[in-house]
Formats: sequence, C-alpha cells, structure tokens
Amino acid sequence: MKLKEIAEVIKGVHVLEGNNKKTKVYKELTMLSLESISFLDERKSITVNVSDKLSSKQLTKAGDVIVSLYAPMIACYVEKGQEGYVVPHYMAIVRMKNPKKMDSRFIVHFINSTRGRRALAKTSESFYSSRPTSLPLVTLNEVELLTGLKNPIIERF
Repeated sequence: MKLKEIAEVIKGVHVLEGNNKKTKVYKELTMLSLESISFLDERKSITVNVSDKLSSKQLTKAGDVIVSLYAPMIACYVEKGQEGYVVPHYMAIVRMKNPKKMDSRFIVHFINSTRGRRALAKTSESFYSSRPTSLPLVTLNEVELLTGLKNPIIERF
C-alpha cells in the first residue's frame, strides 16, 4: 500500500511577512520544533506576521504528521491542542484520508524507523539517478508502507 492511497501529502507554504494593518499573526514551526522522539515542541515555534490569510489546508490539525523534507527528515505527530501552526516550505503535512482506517502514528513510526528510511531511499532511487539530499514529495507519495511486513497480527486483518 502506497502512502498516497491512504493520505494526502501537502507541501508546506513559503510565508511572506508583511507589516501593514491587515497582517494576521500565526505561529510557524521550525526545524527545532520537530523533536527526534516524534513530537512537536510548540515552544520552539516562531511568530510571523502574514499579509495574506493562509488556507486551513496549510495549518496543522490534530492527527496530522509533519515531515521534515531535509536532513534529519524527522516525522512528528500533531496532538490535540497543536492545531493552527503554519507548516513551512521545508516540511510537509501527511493528512490521512480516512483516519479510522489507519492511525497516522503508524506513519510517524514508519518514517522514523530504519525500515522506513530504507524504503524511502529505495523509492527515491527509482525516480532519481543520484541520491537526493532532500525528500521529494513524489518519493513520499510513492513509498510502500506495508511491503515485507512479517507481523502475524497485521496479517490476520
């Protein structure tokens, strides 16, 4: 099963700050906001004044997975109470199409695992002749999640 079959991968937004009277204040995630133990540290976010109102699609929602597209390529789960943060252009949001079908925390653990990193590297090799230094969205969309699993509990379903 490919990630794009169960989730929508949304690229973060490049925010342009403005100083006019119609600016809206948002909190934006940073690389420091992504903790290596798979959670968001909202204390390390920054405040930005944005001229245009951002789409709700570009803001975090509970149950989302935030993935850094550059090294160290950490995936973090968005908890309740962490909604409304702006996701910058060097990150992506993985939003489940049907959250009842699969828990998005599985995606976090998959991306952060050795097996997941190998699967991402293998997928990127099929699209590029050299190993990219960033994680392209096409690679994230096309990665196979459940291939080669030897878990008897999952195989029963």
